[in-house]
This record gives sequence, C-alpha cells and structure tokens, in this order.
Amino acid sequence: MTSPIRAVGVVVPVHNEEELLPGCLAALTRAATRSPVPVRTIVVLDDCDDASELICRRGGAEIVVGCERNVGQARSIGADLALTGESCLSDLWLANTDADTRVGPDWLADQVELADQGADAVLGIVRLADVGPHEHLAYRSAYHRRIHADGSHDHVHGANLGIRASAYRQAGGFAPLTAHEDRHLMQRLDALPGLNIVRSIQLSVETSARLSSRCPEGFAATLARSRSHPA
Repeated sequence: MTSPIRAVGVVVPVHNEEELLPGCLAALTRAATRSPVPVRTIVVLDDCDDASELICRRGGAEIVVGCERNVGQARSIGADLALTGESCLSDLWLANTDADTRVGPDWLADQVELADQGADAVLGIVRLADVGPHEHLAYRSAYHRRIHADGSHDHVHGANLGIRASAYRQAGGFAPLTAHEDRHLMQRLDALPGLNIVRSIQLSVETSARLSSRCPEGFAATLARSRSHPA
C-alpha cells in the first residue's frame, strides 16, 4: 500500500537567474501555502556570479552552493540535501522545477494528491510565457502531437517533475549530465517494475520562452531550433 506523503522537498537549480528567479520563488511560496504537507524549498546556486544568492535569501529559500555548471549535478545536490537524515523515503516527495518557470498555486497540492492516490512519479507539461500567437508554431505543433486524447503525454521536463523519494533512490537519482538528466532519470524509472508513473496535462507550469540556453541542449535550445525551422 502506498504511503501518504508527509513532506515535500522542492529543488531548483540556478545559474545566474537574477531576472527570472524572483517570479519563480514567489510562485513557489504561493504553492507552498496551499500544500497539505510541509514544504522545504532548496535552491542550488550553480556557479552564480550575479544577484541570485541575494534574491534567494530575501525570498526565504534554503541555499546550497555548487560550482560545476552541471544541471544534473545541481539537481542531485538539491535532492541529496532534501533527503539528508531521512530514514523513511516512501512518504517524502521531491518536486523539481527551474528558475525560469512559474508554477501554479496548486502545483504542489496536486502532486501530493496524485502521490497519495498511488503515483510514484508525475510528469507535467509546460506553457510558454510572453509569446505572441504566431511565435514558435513549429515547436507548439510538435509539442501537441505528443499529447494524447486521454490527457496523458510523452513529455519529460525537469521544470515540472515530481517523484517519490524512495523511487528516486531506487532509480539512482539524477545523473551528473549537462543536459537531459530528467529524461535519463525517467528512462531508469520506466525500467523498474511496479512503479506508477503519471503523465498528465493537468499538471502545467509556465516557463520562459527565451532562446539563450543556460545549459547545452536545454529547453531554450529547443525553442531556438524551432524558430530557425518554422512551420
């Protein structure tokens, strides 16, 4: 029987995000107030030389500093901190997002509800912020082709991913990859027997439509390619 969730750890990797980080943290704070369980927000400052640390301190987030310029490593560091000292992992939830993303008010509450219903991992979708109706048409067309009639989908976004801590450990956690660390984790989860992985369009976040990537082959790089090859 699935254990009900008793606490949530939110992990946010950050590399020089002083412009978008305040909106991210404000949205997470709102989501935490609507969570039915305690929430711990951990920001991993990965080789930052801007005002990101000051913004985190003002926003009340817990901070850990890294210098690897590696998003997979940063997510792993944050998750390890969230799990430190925890003897039982089946009732602890890890929620992951990005500094250029704003989650909705019920983002955490919805994940906890799905987990309490038996989910071991949940994958949501992203919406693009600040784009006109005709921008990134090729990207949007390709994106929606991977959303199915029943509301499930084939997308994996580190900006909108939650996982039971016991499943996270069983799958080996985030690999120290500079890109696609989220996809690699989900591939390992999919290979494990008996896990309930929920992919739902109901779990949606708003992410930046910027074209300058913080990591190679990240989401911004995908958008840049779609602009270069419009529909």
